[in-house]
Amino acid sequence: MNPDNAEVTFSASTMAELDPESAETLMKMIDHLEDLDDVQDVYTNADISEEIMASME
Repeated sequence: MNPDNAEVTFSASTMAELDPESAETLMKMIDHLEDLDDVQDVYTNADISEEIMASME
């Protein structure tokens, strides 16, 4: 078998669980960072629950 894709992935050893207000603020900051021309990738160790993500959409 030949794999279609292989890559090394770094993941945070500690995750930061966020409340709804902090999650919304973080997502706004990530959106602004991604809009910058000089920024290629944005990483975070935030742990945002599915319920909070659903409520922000």
